[in-house]
Amino acid sequence: MTYNVRYRDGTSPDWVLDLAVPREASTRPRPAIVVIHGGGWVEGDKSSFSTAKNRPPGNIIDFARLGFVAATINYRMSRTAPFPAAVHDCKCAVRFLRAHKEKYGIDPDRIGVWGNSAGGHLALMLGMTAREPDLEGDGPYLDQSSAVQAVVSDSGPIDLLATHTAGTLRGVVEMFLGGPPEGARLADYQRASPRKWISHNMPPILLIYGEADNQVGVETADRFVIDLGQAGIKDVGYLRLGQVGHCPHSLIRVPSMTTAVNEFFVKRLRPE
Repeated sequence: MTYNVRYRDGTSPDWVLDLAVPREASTRPRPAIVVIHGGGWVEGDKSSFSTAKNRPPGNIIDFARLGFVAATINYRMSRTAPFPAAVHDCKCAVRFLRAHKEKYGIDPDRIGVWGNSAGGHLALMLGMTAREPDLEGDGPYLDQSSAVQAVVSDSGPIDLLATHTAGTLRGVVEMFLGGPPEGARLADYQRASPRKWISHNMPPILLIYGEADNQVGVETADRFVIDLGQAGIKDVGYLRLGQVGHCPHSLIRVPSMTTAVNEFFVKRLRPE
C-alpha cells in the first residue's frame, strides 16, 4: 500500500491518491480500478477505502487481492471548488495512472471506476464524458485519455435537477453547482447530470441503488435504466436492493452488493 501519491502538483491538498498493488508478481500489466468516495461533494476522504479495518465494499485492499491495481482518490470539495472541479480532478487522476502505467504495472486499456453517492455520480461522469474536452480541466497529462472501460455507481445522483427538486439534497447540490438552477446556471445542472451524456460510446455500467433511498431516490435510477434501454445501450446491470437505504456500506448487511461489484469488474476487466 502506498499512501498520498500526488496525481497533480500544485496548491490543493486534495490532489492525492492511495494505491494498492497485488503482492504476487506479474509479467503482464494488470487492470486497474479507481475508487471515488462520497460525501455530498462537500466532505469525505479516500482513506474510507484504503483502511485495513472495517472495510466497506470498494476497499482497494480487497480489489488488489482480486488481482487489480487499485487507487482511491481525493478531489476538491465544492465549498471551495464547485463543479466542474471534482470532475476535472477525477479525470486527472485517471490520466495520471495511464501516464505511470509502467511504474505501477497498469494495463491502460483496462481501467474501471467505482464510486458511492457523490462518488457514484463522479464515476458515471467519468464513464460518460470521455469525449468531452471541456470537462478535462487544466491538469497535467492531457496527452493521456481519461476514458474508463467499466463503471459501478452505488447510489450516485443521475439527474441533478431532479435531485434538487426532490429537496433532500438541495443544499449540497446547490453548493456543488454554485447556486440554484436559475438562469445560465440551469445549463450547468444539465451538464453535471450523467443522464445528459447517454451515448453509444459508454462503457459497461453497473448501477446499485436501494429501494429505501430517500436521498437520491431509486426512481431516478429506474428512469435512467429505461432511458439507456430506449437509446439501445445494452451493457447495463441494475442491482435494486430491497429495504436498503442510501449508499449501503456494510459487507455483512448487503453481501450481494460486494459479489455483484467483484463479478462485474472481473468479467469486464479480467476476462481471461
